[in-house]
Amino acid sequence: MGGHHDNLLKDPAIEEWIWMRQNTNRYFKINRRTAPALLVMGLAIPAATFYFAVSTQDKVDLKPAAKKAWAQAYAENK
Repeated sequence: MGGHHDNLLKDPAIEEWIWMRQNTNRYFKINRRTAPALLVMGLAIPAATFYFAVSTQDKVDLKPAAKKAWAQAYAENK
């Protein structure tokens, strides 16, 4: 299963894309195009998640409801 794969045909475009994706740190620069995405993914989404977590921390009751016998639950649903 995990043998040699030397006999596979390699697409040069796919190999180049893989290499560029693995080495993005060499070519990434902050400019007008990348700054908004960086701010949204790096600051806005984590801040919104933190705000949501803090604002709903004591409002949600996570205790399980009282357990009922299956016959009682069936009788209530009829």
